[in-house]
Amino acid sequence: MLRMKRLPIKWKSLSLIAKSKTMNIKEQPFYYQATIKLLLAGLIIAFLILAQNILIPLTVAVFFTFLLMPVSRRLESWKFPKSLAILISIILAFILVAIVFYFFVDQILSFTNDWPVLEKTLETKWESLTQFISETFHISRIEQKAWLTTKIKENASTGGVLVLGLFSATTSFLASFALIPIYVFFLTLYQDKIKEFIRLITKEDKNEHVLFIVKEVSVVSQKYVMGIFLDVIILSILNSTGFLILGLPHAILFGVLASVLNIIPYIGVLIGSTLPILMALLTKDSMSYAIAAGAICVVVQFLDNNFITPYVVGSSVSINPLTATIVLIASSLIWGIPGMVLCLPLTGMAKVVCDHVDSLKPYGFLLGEEVNFNEQKKAQDKIIRKFIKRPGNQAGINKH
Repeated sequence: MLRMKRLPIKWKSLSLIAKSKTMNIKEQPFYYQATIKLLLAGLIIAFLILAQNILIPLTVAVFFTFLLMPVSRRLESWKFPKSLAILISIILAFILVAIVFYFFVDQILSFTNDWPVLEKTLETKWESLTQFISETFHISRIEQKAWLTTKIKENASTGGVLVLGLFSATTSFLASFALIPIYVFFLTLYQDKIKEFIRLITKEDKNEHVLFIVKEVSVVSQKYVMGIFLDVIILSILNSTGFLILGLPHAILFGVLASVLNIIPYIGVLIGSTLPILMALLTKDSMSYAIAAGAICVVVQFLDNNFITPYVVGSSVSINPLTATIVLIASSLIWGIPGMVLCLPLTGMAKVVCDHVDSLKPYGFLLGEEVNFNEQKKAQDKIIRKFIKRPGNQAGINKH
């Protein structure tokens, strides 16, 4: 009986010791803190990889929710029921996506119909290339053909596995993304419930500050998605016009494709510029056409970086190039191509959170393009004070 009475005291003391150790993690040595942080980062990365079929569509749905929220609110102001307003906004977005999809399918089918002619041109260009290699490097055509045949055989089995894996991944991708409209509907429908949940899980004196951060994140997301959409339209017009003047076959397809690939930082620009140059090399006899196609891409990219993007997208995602490069590589390893597309807006959202949480402000400064931390902090504090002093927000504070 004595042992049974002492047992609760022993367990209580152990729990107090564990609690004191947990509370004093910041007082532990650097290697201890670093180990804990590395383990936590590893667990987060593993979770992101394992749950990507759920997280990627959900993340896309969050961006679409922010984008379509003004549409549904406008419909509600016209006396539409909330559910119907959300449904109409989703249908409008679906129609727009269907139009874009139809355009690409039509252009690709047109390109496929012209493939026999392009194939003959490619054979002629290949003959010229092998002749050049033979005369310059003294490698006979037979040796070139033997080397090419060997490489094709070596990569045949790998290519089959890659095609099968790509088909499987595409099927899974489409099945997961079919859930996006459902996510968008319920995220928009329960936005007030989510706000109230945020109020309940935060301290009473921090409610308005947290809601301000959420509002800033939504503004960044909405401005980025809308800005990118307008940016793609403008770049598509500029690229297509340039390629049409140049007389490049399928100029509109390559112009729009280069503009869409521009969404992916750095790598997308490179791929989007390479495709029209290759088409010019394939279909034109003079090298000047390929140079002109490259010049068009360079000029359009210059206009985009210095005039179009700053005006249309603005500084909503002001991430410095070093951070953007690291995030791009890391996201491509974790989520593949969707990660490369989503990495910048997600990093921008993370920066907004860091900028408005005192303990994380140095990290927000590291992510951004600012050069003076004190000036950045003063500007953010000024914005927060203005938000808190608004009559509606002050009433919210008094209410809670």
